[in-house]
Amino acid sequence: MSDAPRKVLVMELAGLGDDVHLLPALWVLRQQLRDAELHVMVSAHVADLFELTPWVDRVWKYPRVPKRPGFFANIGWMRKLRAENFDLVINTTGSDRSALLCGFSGARERIGRRPPSGGRFWFDRMFDRVIDYPFWQEPMYRQKLAVFAQAGFASSNPPTFEVKVDRTRDHDYIHVSPCAGHERKEIPIAQLAEICGALRKSHPELRLVVSCADLPREKARVDALVAALASPPSQVFAGSLSIPKLASVIAGAKLHLCGDSGSLHLAFMTATPAVAWLRQHVNLKEWMPEGPQYRMLIGPNDDNEAQLSGIDTRALIAAAQELLA
Repeated sequence: MSDAPRKVLVMELAGLGDDVHLLPALWVLRQQLRDAELHVMVSAHVADLFELTPWVDRVWKYPRVPKRPGFFANIGWMRKLRAENFDLVINTTGSDRSALLCGFSGARERIGRRPPSGGRFWFDRMFDRVIDYPFWQEPMYRQKLAVFAQAGFASSNPPTFEVKVDRTRDHDYIHVSPCAGHERKEIPIAQLAEICGALRKSHPELRLVVSCADLPREKARVDALVAALASPPSQVFAGSLSIPKLASVIAGAKLHLCGDSGSLHLAFMTATPAVAWLRQHVNLKEWMPEGPQYRMLIGPNDDNEAQLSGIDTRALIAAAQELLA
């Protein structure tokens, strides 16, 4: 494109972690196109993350949970996009649905990243330029920075999360996210209760705060954890926190304990020390936070186990104690 784009859409139809890892690259784009109108199109159920980025001009909330739009609804989305007359659309995920939305957006230039599968036979026709960049080999935020660099928006500055998070809390508590998107990513309640009990004993000055999403399964799991503790947490947020408020709670914690979930990415975004338990899988490197304030303990990927097992409780406690020290 010969002229600097005046109206830009970045399309990221994925989960919370993908959106968090998009932010450093999106900030580079914002800095280089200061006069442009910057839009993002993201999954509706995680769109309130962008309440933390006042430098994004508009957020398009595309519904994906619990049901995605059908054929005619997507025609409507394409018409709305075409009416905006975007100069540039950048698609960072390459999913079938987002590729089609991008291809029929009417934008003057359409740039898309090829997905790990290579994309459907029509994938390349949806874009003016397709970027091939390997998956699984480095953190996702670095991948997105590299994709944006290939799209013409490179930066020599260190990556940064430019978010407006309320950081007024007192760092006098440990925050626990006992739930993840699937049981296979969660350690047993008894093990988690033992970890919490040990940390309470060694650090009686720290309160215990627990939170989960507004889902029946997650609320039941939190209830089970509370029942297994010797005394109840000082606060329990059972589905009552928006993403910005959850980010604030995590940012205010002395330590964050979690599994492979969105809360781990919020801890990375806010530079909050964290201990996490994860199951071994091929793209693990993409989602593990980088930095000395993080401890990641990896369990085996055993299909016969309903929950995550194989991570020593003493190792989890020792990792937490090390960060608390």
